[in-house]
Amino acid sequence: MIKISCRKNLIYLLLLFISFFLRRILSIIIEKIYGINNSLIFIFLMVLGEIIGGAIIFLYQNTFLKKSKKKEKNLHYQFVYSENQLNRVDKLPKIILLIFFAAYFDLIEFFILSNFLPKIAIISATSTLRLCCIITIASSIICTYALKYKIGRHHKFSLIILSITSLMIITIEFINKPKEIELGNFIFAYILILCHFLFLSFTDVIEKYLADYDYLNPLKILMTEGIIEFIMSLIYSIFHDPFKEVKKIYEEVDTNKFILFVFLLILFSVFSAGINIYKILCNVLYSPMAKSLTSYFLNSVFIIYYYIDGTDFKIDGERNFFYFIINLIFSVIIELFGLVYNELFILSCCELSEDTHHGITERSLSTQIELDTNVVEDDEDNI
Repeated sequence: MIKISCRKNLIYLLLLFISFFLRRILSIIIEKIYGINNSLIFIFLMVLGEIIGGAIIFLYQNTFLKKSKKKEKNLHYQFVYSENQLNRVDKLPKIILLIFFAAYFDLIEFFILSNFLPKIAIISATSTLRLCCIITIASSIICTYALKYKIGRHHKFSLIILSITSLMIITIEFINKPKEIELGNFIFAYILILCHFLFLSFTDVIEKYLADYDYLNPLKILMTEGIIEFIMSLIYSIFHDPFKEVKKIYEEVDTNKFILFVFLLILFSVFSAGINIYKILCNVLYSPMAKSLTSYFLNSVFIIYYYIDGTDFKIDGERNFFYFIINLIFSVIIELFGLVYNELFILSCCELSEDTHHGITERSLSTQIELDTNVVEDDEDNI
């Protein structure tokens, strides 16, 4: 039996998913029209979105929300923290170090995809999309052992399914490896993809820790990370020109097409700002695992697009329907059990609903009804 959980206060999760979805569509448009993807220019766009977006929301928070009479009712969800009145677990040097590592991991995971990976091996265009559930697996393990999160039956079952499915996806990729790519490079490429997801998990868990244990305003964390990433990006750009693709496009296309390109880059920065803002809010309000769901939910839509477009799922240069359909099925399974893990779908079979919020609430209500019934019966007996 399957139940659909109508959990409240999922607005930030929905907005994060929309931001992710729109930016992926925008990336496809830019790649289709201008032939660039994972360019270093995108790093600066994401970092600027991180800084400016975080600053705008933070200023709004501190100017308008503090004047609102409803701020006490919305204290948790609007993040109007009285930071100075709370006892932090860590001292300032450790907090700064943790923010630095969060920024470093966030930056290096993008460098892996944009700079390191293409130089090692040409892999499936949707490999990183299909394996995004590794973020949920890694974040769950880290949160369980580092932050002492409790893990229920539905969590364990979902993680087992996600792990098996990911392993099968990787196995299929190795079976269908292009002959011209060396096996060693192919293995190293997937090690880099694994590192990419691990670094994302490290950033998410650090942000969650800083908000929950050191009571830092999430938007302050976001802005500080953005500043650190901007400085590191500037240092990196001394050795690698991030604007070479922009210069090339400027020289090759007409004025109108270049103006459109600039507009699309601005949109990319705006969507990146939305992703980073809602990402950290979801981390704090929900969990890194809930946040990671937006990375792969409805990835099957993009998998279908890449197959129809002829960009992916090829064997010996020809589209292979079986290769596509098996990955599509795996992606749907991953999406489903991502929902099960986060209790948006609840499976009642095999006692998988017992440790969910819904199951705990039902048992609590049942116990309360029994207690009330016993009290009434005792009162009647006394009469």
